[in-house]
Amino acid sequence: MNVAWAGHRPDLFRDPADAQRAVNAAAQEVVQQGATRLLVGGQRGVDTWAAQAAVELAVPFKVILPLPIDRFTHDWTPADRALLEQLLSHAGDVRLAAGYNERNRLLATGADLLVAVWIGIGGGGTAETIWLARQAGTAVREIVLEPAPGAPQAQGRGI
Repeated sequence: MNVAWAGHRPDLFRDPADAQRAVNAAAQEVVQQGATRLLVGGQRGVDTWAAQAAVELAVPFKVILPLPIDRFTHDWTPADRALLEQLLSHAGDVRLAAGYNERNRLLATGADLLVAVWIGIGGGGTAETIWLARQAGTAVREIVLEPAPGAPQAQGRGI
């Protein structure tokens, strides 16, 4: 069973550590239920935490990047970029999609289950990935957490 992940950057959650714990718990649960591969989109936050959980649980994972790594991480901290590069070295497969929309479509349609850890706001890639999964008939499990102050006004990529 392939399980894809979608979700927000850490700063959109009221408690990013709680969001990471939710990802870890969900990852353990899906592995116990038979997940054989995780699919992640490479973004900071939920994608990173799911990839880290895959490494810790010794489950193969695939990373689907929306852009070449230098463009994708151009505004990231050096530590965040180094973590992504480290996770890519553990990935069983790394694929470059033709942009964010294709990355989201590949996640939504390449899995038996999409786990979305988010704050429930529309307008970003997480909401788009959930919608695409539902359109494709992919099962969706939503874990909705409390937003950070100001998060409901967030716009652009990473929400």
